[in-house]
Amino acid sequence: MRYAVFADVHANLEALTTVLDFFRAHKVEGYLCAGDLVGYGPNPNECVDIVKSLPNLHLVAGNHDWAAAGMKDLTWFNENAQKSLMWTRQKLSENHKIFLSELPKIIAENDFTIVHGSTRDPLDEYLLTHEQYDDMISSVHTQITCVGHSHTPFIFDSRSVHLFRRPGSLLLDEQEKYVINSGSVGQPRDRNNNASCGIYDTYSRVFQLARLEYDVASTQKKMRDANLPNFLIERLSIGS
Repeated sequence: MRYAVFADVHANLEALTTVLDFFRAHKVEGYLCAGDLVGYGPNPNECVDIVKSLPNLHLVAGNHDWAAAGMKDLTWFNENAQKSLMWTRQKLSENHKIFLSELPKIIAENDFTIVHGSTRDPLDEYLLTHEQYDDMISSVHTQITCVGHSHTPFIFDSRSVHLFRRPGSLLLDEQEKYVINSGSVGQPRDRNNNASCGIYDTYSRVFQLARLEYDVASTQKKMRDANLPNFLIERLSIGS
């Protein structure tokens, strides 16, 4: 099966639309999303509507999703994130808040595990080091674990970490366990402002990472019109 792998949309409609067009062009058969549909960006309702309608969708909650739905205290977040989340709470429909509040923190199926942060701390842990991988992986019973949260694309296995500085692919060993972060659709933070996403083919066992140009200026204009924090607007230009 060919799975779309993505995370951290952050209410960026232009980036999401570009990524989904890419997935459809590559005829994906299912969608694995590691959370954070909302927060930071200007189109929370639209992004939730689009993602929830995807076929064969496997979606977990991110920390911004639960915070926007009133399920998480805003004091955990920095000042800019708090401002964007307060704005998001005002804009989100009640139905969308309910939808986000009911998302699971972790999905574990035969082929994959999905979690926003890590299986040890599903909403809040930034999985960034091989030591964290080692501490977590013994309790994971699937070959593939999809994560988000750090907005940086990488793959961990038992021997090393594969950092994707540019688009690329990796053949996965049947005997290994992998943690895959496909980067951020809507707010990349690896000094590349293109939307980041991936495709995993269970037949070939190849993971492909893609970086896609989208209309950053349109997203930024909507954020300015909404009086969202300037820091969040400008970082979209540089992917930081």
